[in-house]
Amino acid sequence: MIDIETRIRRFFGRLVSKANDLRHSDRAKKAAGRFQDLRDSDQAKKAADTLRGVKESDPAKRAASALNDLRASDAGKRAEDTLRDLRQREPVRKAEESARKFLHDLRAGSGTGGGTTS
Repeated sequence: MIDIETRIRRFFGRLVSKANDLRHSDRAKKAAGRFQDLRDSDQAKKAADTLRGVKESDPAKRAASALNDLRASDAGKRAEDTLRDLRQREPVRKAEESARKFLHDLRAGSGTGGGTTS
């Protein structure tokens, strides 16, 4: 288990480093500005309205119902239990926590990237 944890930490360390390099690059800053402009555009607002309409459509509601049925089935419950057991393992939990913190920092735009060397 220690080897897996070390490899995961090393991987996230490299990922954080590369993400910080990207975040602070001029190209990333320009892209972020363009993204903000796109997000505020009329096209984006129309796309959001269209997506909302798709989510509220009958096929989407049927798909959600089918997914709920699958989750309630015996196979779905076994898969959920297996995933829960896996997520309780220390290296997986630490990796998930590091990834969650990294994504939060990335979305917030902070320069820290999260501490993965604890």
